[in-house]
Amino acid sequence: MAARELTCSQTSSGTGSPRAPSRAEGPRPYLRVVFLSWVTLVMATALGAAAAAWPTLGPASRPHATLHPSLDAIASILLNNLRVLAAPFILAAARFGATRTSRLAGDAIVATILFGNAVAVGLALGRWRGALIPFLPQLPIEYLAAATAAAAWLDARRHAVPRGPQIAIANAAATIGLAAAAAAIEVLLTPHAR
Repeated sequence: MAARELTCSQTSSGTGSPRAPSRAEGPRPYLRVVFLSWVTLVMATALGAAAAAWPTLGPASRPHATLHPSLDAIASILLNNLRVLAAPFILAAARFGATRTSRLAGDAIVATILFGNAVAVGLALGRWRGALIPFLPQLPIEYLAAATAAAAWLDARRHAVPRGPQIAIANAAATIGLAAAAAAIEVLLTPHAR
């Protein structure tokens, strides 16, 4: 046990001196990853919208109001979104990024889930254009929650030695908070069913 702790605190040069925190481990690189993940989701949506030139790819039913403003509706949307956003955290908690092969598999899982959802939104936008816009005021915050989840996975896969539960808890709390805000916006600010 002591040897493992010593190994974790040594520098990469093996001098045995405690590793000083580098600037790269602060919040700036993490925020940069969140931003790049968010931009990637927006680009995937644009790609989906462009692919909607083939109408059969987009959803067939016209956008229509289905939500009633209630706490039940917010909770339902939040739980559905958290189910989708859980994969990066499950992979990180299981230390799925321990080997090169598992890191690549984890990358594929996270990218497929998040990129696939963004492309699906883009296909709907491409098919229904302006008719869908009133139903999407939550999209930027929803994408920010997804980008935060993706950044949590990317952070976990980059550090072979876990950096502590505080970071994982902060990532999860940020994702849950953003997803809750997006769910509330979706229920309260979109057209309501009669």
